[in-house]
Order: sequence, then structure tokens, then C-alpha cells
Amino acid sequence: MMKRKKNVLLIIETSRAFGRGLLQGISHYILEHDDWNVHVEDRGLLESTPSWLQDWKGDGIISRTTSFAVARTLHRLAIPLVELLGNGQQIVPEIRSNEDEVARLVVDHFLQSGFTDFGFFAIGNAWWSQLRQEAWIREVRKHNGQTHLFVQAGKGRRVFYPIWEPKYDLMMQRWLRSLPKPVAIWAVSDALAIRLLEGCRRAGIQVPGEAAILGTTNDTLLCNILNPPLSSVDLNGFRIGYVAAERLAQKMKGETVQQSPILISPVGVIARQSTDVVALPDKEVAIAVRFLRDNAVRNISVDQIAEVSGISRSTLQRRFRNKIGHSVEKEIMRTRMDRAKRLLRETMFSLSAIAAKTGFATTDYFIQAFRRECSMTPHQYRKQIQSVFTTDEF
Repeated sequence: MMKRKKNVLLIIETSRAFGRGLLQGISHYILEHDDWNVHVEDRGLLESTPSWLQDWKGDGIISRTTSFAVARTLHRLAIPLVELLGNGQQIVPEIRSNEDEVARLVVDHFLQSGFTDFGFFAIGNAWWSQLRQEAWIREVRKHNGQTHLFVQAGKGRRVFYPIWEPKYDLMMQRWLRSLPKPVAIWAVSDALAIRLLEGCRRAGIQVPGEAAILGTTNDTLLCNILNPPLSSVDLNGFRIGYVAAERLAQKMKGETVQQSPILISPVGVIARQSTDVVALPDKEVAIAVRFLRDNAVRNISVDQIAEVSGISRSTLQRRFRNKIGHSVEKEIMRTRMDRAKRLLRETMFSLSAIAAKTGFATTDYFIQAFRRECSMTPHQYRKQIQSVFTTDEF
């Protein structure tokens, strides 16, 4: 007798890149197991409860709940449910981003450019925004940086997902003008980062010259269409979606699941022009960093970097460690790895092609270095990010 497929409902927005990333992860799980019939429709994150939801019959649900109205309807269905948003209190997400790791990546990205003043841009008091802010403050203070918070807009409003209001524009402009320059600003979402870019343009603040801006969720279409293109943190929606599908499968089988949220590591910071700046007061080290970033994939040496910066190798190493926190060699490797990760994420180039494009003499050396620096092989990294693989080399 053929086993009956489970009927699964997905209440996840298709209008945003993060929601589509979740759906890709869920889709990958379905392709591997082929035992679900899925119901999904085109919807926005903040849409009201679908009229048909209260009468839906099925076996399981994965939801990004954005209101108590939706939550009440889902609860009445008494069907196995995996929640991915909620309000963080009565309705708690079961799988979410590891905000401590996200904050560490953000601060580290800015530290590499020499920033000492760090801004955080958010509105409202959504639980995920507050977690992000608290983790960011802890990380900045570890490095003795100065924190500058924009949290006035929507303060005191407990909402699942806050939205921008026109009255916030003037508050943002005043805040931007009050900040020391140069300053590195992390926006809690890409949507808010877009507001920041527009605010800086109106205030006559150069990006990335006076303010470096970093978004969150890495909506590649939006990030690349902006001027300047927006750097952003990829929260690994694909992995969150896949793990959510695994969790729902366990629940539908009646298995006991972990009570505390499963924390998913982010993919990393996807660097674009909005943070492509060197804010170091040490002129020679700033020249070295800029030359290194522009030429690291060309197999440059420390001696070449020292010659360009106009100081001796030993002086460069000492001052580089003092300002950046590690050696010139480590920064060369870090820059090459960032480039390699981007090629693994965004292309289907072979490993030999990526090795050649990132300054490694051989493919074997590239694989060894990648495993040492990232604790996984290039193939494993690409498999985490991409859902379909067609290159024979893998």
C-alpha cells in the first residue's frame, strides 16, 4: 500500500528575499524526502489572516506569524506547527538566527576597516531587533568601541515586525548629523538600510566615505540596485527553512523535539561598496589596507605591501597588528577567503577556477587553506548555500 503524503501549509512571505530563502530550504527538504503535498500562496509578510485558514485541514504548518490574529487562528487548528517569527514571548520562534554570531561578524567587518564609532539603526521593539542590538552592544564593548543607538522611532511599541512611518525621517536626519565621522552603521534590516542611504544623501553625508552602512538579510536584488550597492549580512534563510522542515517532520511523527530554539549560524557579511572604506587614522596602514584589498587575489607579498605603504616590513607588521588586530598575512588570507566564498555562493565556477581567481597556486592548496580557515571544505560550504549542484567536479 502506498504511503499517504502529508499535507503541509506554508504561511511564509514570498515578497521578501528572506522568506524566499526559507522556502528554498523547505523545498530542498521536500525534494530529498518526497513525502509532502504543500499548500503555499503568494503573500506579503504583514498580510492579514487568510479567510480560508480557519477551515484548512492538513497535517502540519510552518509559519512566520506576524500578528496575534494569525496566531489565534493557527492555535485553534490544533495541528503540528513550527513557528519562525512570533513575538518572542507568548509565541516563540523555534529556529532562528544566532544573533551573537551575527553581531560578531558585523563588528569584525567594521573593525577591519579601522572604525571606532559604531551606530545601530532600528525602529520599534521587536524581539529579534532587541536581541540583535544587545548582541551588537556586547561585541562593540569587547573592542572598546563607541556605541550610537537610533531607537527613538516607535519606542515602546511591542510589535512582531515594525514598519517605517514618514514622521521618522526628521528623527533619522538629526541622528545622522549628530554622529561622529567617520562612523560605521548597522541597520537591523535591508529595508532600514535603504532608509539610511536616503537619509545620508539628503543630509549630505558621503557613503561610504563618512558613513559605512551595512544591512541585514542580503536581499541581493535590492542590495545591488542601490547606489552605492549595499553590504549586508546573509542570515542563512535557506538553512533555517531546511531545519524548520526537519522539525515539522519530527512533530508530525509524534516525536519529542528540543524545547529551546535552534540557533542557525549566518552565512557571513556580503561586502559591497557601502562599506568599502578604510577609516584608519594611521595613514601608512590605511594605504596598506587599501592596496591589500585591491590586490590580495594577485598573490601579493608583505614586502610589496610595505613598499607601497612607504614603511619597513617590521614597522608595517607592528602597526598593522596594533590597528587591525592581526598580521598582514592573516589579512591577505581573510581577503582571499572572502572572495572565494563569494564565488562559491554566486557562481558555479569549478574549484580550480576559483583557486586561480583568488591567488592560490594550486587547487589542492586552496582546498587545504579553505578547510583550515573555515573548518569545512569549499564543497561543503557551497552545499550549505546552494540548493542545486551541477558541476561534475563536486
